Amino acid sequence: MGNEAEPISMTVYPKTDGTWWVRITDAQGNVEDKGPISWKGEGTFHSNGLNSLVSWLPKGYVYQSWQEMDVGSHTAVLYRQASWFG
Repeated sequence: MGNEAEPISMTVYPKTDGTWWVRITDAQGNVEDKGPISWKGEGTFHSNGLNSLVSWLPKGYVYQSWQEMDVGSHTAVLYRQASWFG
């Protein structure tokens, strides 16, 4: 992709009340942003859940792939978008 990895990650996880949340953290684990997303767990994360995350991506960042973690959570490292990329 020609992008350098930035020390930012995005995690999507279920809460005990059934809502799904997103958390964006820096390399030191400090939370930069978090909040609920509109996805309610219907369908699969890759077919339905990803649509809820577009508005949470920090400006100028993209993700390449997601890893499924424990308890159904999903995490991706965010990459700074190349300046020439539309």
